[in-house]
Amino acid sequence: MSKENSRISVIIPIYNAEEYLPSLFDAIETNTFFEGDEILLVDNGSTDNSVEFCRKAAMRKPKLYTCLSYSEVAGSYAARNYAVKRAKGDILVFTDSDCKPESGWIDVFRDNIKKGIVLAGNIQIEIENNGLWEHFDSLAHLNSEKNAKNNRVATANMAVLYDDFMRVGFFEKRFSGGDYEWSMRAVKNGMQILYLSNAVVLHPSRKTFEEILKKEQRIAYGVGNHAKIHKKSGFLLGVKYILKIFKIDTNYHYAKNLKKAGFSKKEIRAFHWKFMKIRVEQLSFAIKGYYDKDARKLGLK
Repeated sequence: MSKENSRISVIIPIYNAEEYLPSLFDAIETNTFFEGDEILLVDNGSTDNSVEFCRKAAMRKPKLYTCLSYSEVAGSYAARNYAVKRAKGDILVFTDSDCKPESGWIDVFRDNIKKGIVLAGNIQIEIENNGLWEHFDSLAHLNSEKNAKNNRVATANMAVLYDDFMRVGFFEKRFSGGDYEWSMRAVKNGMQILYLSNAVVLHPSRKTFEEILKKEQRIAYGVGNHAKIHKKSGFLLGVKYILKIFKIDTNYHYAKNLKKAGFSKKEIRAFHWKFMKIRVEQLSFAIKGYYDKDARKLGLK
């Protein structure tokens, strides 16, 4: 597919992202877009000024940005599905509102897209303060190269032909983890995942324990959603997360890497206790996700 004939639809779900949107727009506009390319900004019920930021971008570049609104279901995957249904491009590109694509990002996807291929871009977590939880975030989340080898692609940096996406089907309407479920389904449908190290987006690190805890709550909630959707046993779901609490080897895997990063024994001891709290919260939120408790009322983003 030639650059001149292909059209790209970039899909970005938005929820209370006003602090990130100026950087997102600045970064994304360092890329080359052709006539007919579009960026679909789909708001999922923001309560801050995100919608106003999106409208201003659309007023500034009406041929590039389109503002959509979807709040029927709380969750970025439901919002992405809504945008896909309205996309006009041959190629679907996904990123997140808190990401900053580097220059050339779109060109790399455009040059490498092929039928039967899901492109997994390089997600680089920005460590700014050299804090323990920043390092944990980089170890535990969004390792795009490793994930691609395990047939998983994150929608923070992903591209696929529109027709291939529709062949696999829409994202599961779960609160978290819908991208991994979709990409594994794609592989089962005969598609291949190709990792591209030079298709780069920068992702801010989570800098505090509270931010990490919220991320882990959201992931576990999504696992609970998935179990409910597929009519799996809630009891077995609970057992799975109870066993995780006592999976000490995971703690020591992270502790070993944190020690290599230069953190003290005192800091690592504190990490062990807080990691135990994460495990307990994962159990709690997996059950909440299974019983479909209101994600927004739970404070999940």
